[in-house]
Parts: sequence; C-alpha cells; structure tokens
Amino acid sequence: MNKGINYVVFDKKDRWMGGYSTQLEGPPFSHVTTAKEMAIMNAKHCGGIVFEVCPEGNKSQVYPKKGS
Repeated sequence: MNKGINYVVFDKKDRWMGGYSTQLEGPPFSHVTTAKEMAIMNAKHCGGIVFEVCPEGNKSQVYPKKGS
C-alpha cells in the first residue's frame, strides 16, 4: 500500500472530527508531532477512529487497531 497522504478522524457517531495532512510534516514546517500522532490524539479524546487515506483515495483504519 502507498504511504498515506492524510489521516481523518471520526467519532463514535461517525461525525468528522478532523483531518491531518502528511504534507505539513517536517521542513519548512515546525511540527514535531506527525499527522498520524495528532490524529490518534484527537481520536483518543473523542473515542473515535483514525483512517489513513492514500493518494488513490483508499482508506484503512489505523487506530484503534482492528481486533484490539
């Protein structure tokens, strides 16, 4: 699978809670926290789910891990 271009968070009621772009990681931006880490923090706060979205539009759940 290709590396994700962003991570999206949905809460328990399937409401969109935020999106985090991998394009804003590293120079020239000063973010130390990765897009994935920020999305997981958001999901933990709202009890939600994080999906990684790939360039072709496919998405896969990355948090919580399925089966956990």
